[in-house]
Amino acid sequence: MINIATELWETTQDLFPTRRESRMIAGLTSLAITISISELLMAHFFSLLILPNEPRGTKHLILLGTIFLTLFAILRLINFGKEHYRLNVFEKSLAGRAKSDRVADSWRWATAMELTTLLTMCGRLVFISALLFYFSPIFGLCNFAIGIGVLQVLSFRLRKQFKDQHEFRRKQRSKELVTNAEKVRTRIISGEIGSLFSSMGLIVLLGIILLLFSQDLISPAKAFVLFIATRMVGQIYSGLSSGLMRFARARVYSE
Repeated sequence: MINIATELWETTQDLFPTRRESRMIAGLTSLAITISISELLMAHFFSLLILPNEPRGTKHLILLGTIFLTLFAILRLINFGKEHYRLNVFEKSLAGRAKSDRVADSWRWATAMELTTLLTMCGRLVFISALLFYFSPIFGLCNFAIGIGVLQVLSFRLRKQFKDQHEFRRKQRSKELVTNAEKVRTRIISGEIGSLFSSMGLIVLLGIILLLFSQDLISPAKAFVLFIATRMVGQIYSGLSSGLMRFARARVYSE
């Protein structure tokens, strides 16, 4: 887990060394995290719409439904603006330091894309995991324990992937033959192994939700939100697993 944080930090310092650039990346990441948290809160809002504590009239339901759809559309527009802003940040930060080697410069862009995506997913994971304590402290603790285990597996896979990519790079420079199939297989299989472990953790968390609901420790609305949040956490772990492998490849070839 510490290995992942170290690699992301060092890459950020390398690609965006100035304080202004670091603030821009921090702002971009914070915006993406805010959007993610807002989506989870929107899921809670939707759960209250379909699973109310008290019956609602048609007019009241239409009003709340309209508010929900409007907020959802706004979030989609903000997300679109975020991607446009991200490209502008890269253009200002990387274009000015473009190397004469176009291939290496292209890999730097790829590294920056993977870096900001990984930072966003890590931030989302932290905030969603913290928010789970609000809905159910017991479930929050279970998610935290499982998360530590999954991140340890991903950290190990990242170290191994860096070794593999450095070896591929060495063979490329020495004109040794390495098939594209071998390169792709090494990266994808490594990512899938991490996703497999995260899926096992996801299954355990879903079982805990059912257990808590069966013991009347959480309401139906909270159970619905926890299910959505768990799916989001599972998707984040899966995205981290494949993203870290792509990040390792881009990082090695951008050097």
